[in-house]
Amino acid sequence: MRWESDVPLDSLARYRIGGPVQRLCRPKSLEALRKGLREASDAGYKILGTGANVLISDRGLDCSVLVLRGELDYVRVENGAIEAGAAARLPALAGTARRLALRGFHFLEAVPGTIGGGLRMNAGSRDDWLWHCVEWAELMTPEGELVRMSPAEVAPSYRHVDVPDDWVFVAARFSAPKGEIAAIKEAHMSFRERKVRDQVYELPSIGSTWKNPPTPYPSAWLIVNEVGMRGAKIGGAQIAERHSNFIVNLGGARADDVLGLMAETRRRAREHFGLWLEPEIHFWGFDPECLATVGAI
Repeated sequence: MRWESDVPLDSLARYRIGGPVQRLCRPKSLEALRKGLREASDAGYKILGTGANVLISDRGLDCSVLVLRGELDYVRVENGAIEAGAAARLPALAGTARRLALRGFHFLEAVPGTIGGGLRMNAGSRDDWLWHCVEWAELMTPEGELVRMSPAEVAPSYRHVDVPDDWVFVAARFSAPKGEIAAIKEAHMSFRERKVRDQVYELPSIGSTWKNPPTPYPSAWLIVNEVGMRGAKIGGAQIAERHSNFIVNLGGARADDVLGLMAETRRRAREHFGLWLEPEIHFWGFDPECLATVGAI
């Protein structure tokens, strides 16, 4: 297994933010992944897809990072289902379903990231989740054992699955019933057009910053608007004018800029609504004091 040293993570993460990691490897097969996990187990490790939902500390990471590639990047259709490797992109899954008129995947249009990351965070919209489509997912344990889990076993909920943090998603099978071609295309295109119109794709971001709170509270973006944080800036980071649940990198933003905007938004939401907002994004390399300011612990 070839390990790279002191690799800057900003170029590998969708946010274009993040310091260096001590060691990084790019396993291209299950056997290479097994070896990489074994070699990284002492100091700990993280799996990086496209970094579509991760804020990485400016100070970097003192663990190992593995980026899945090669044989783990595939999407194929067989026997009324789609099977995909963890390194494949969610747009490839949505595109396959659209082209072949397979029902149930329109909500993944314009959703960035990989299959593995989508399974880990149960990606999707407020009402439709990736795990609604899953028949089974396959994971590798730190010891290199392959384990197949059903939706019932992972107990999926909004942006969460009950799976150990150090288990690595490697593949999944998705139920994919045939539909009517015109109806499938319309569902995909209308969903995509609405997302591209209403959300922010022209600047680096990592999607929705906050989870939507439960009823009777309004959606997270409405709360951000109400507390006067829409358009607020710190350094190179800004809460987007178009969709205020996005924090964008205007150029040269640092992780601390994003944390500052989040902490102030959360403080105001508590003061105005009596509600502690919960982050939807994941945080790598931050101390507990920083994480506490944004509700990540």
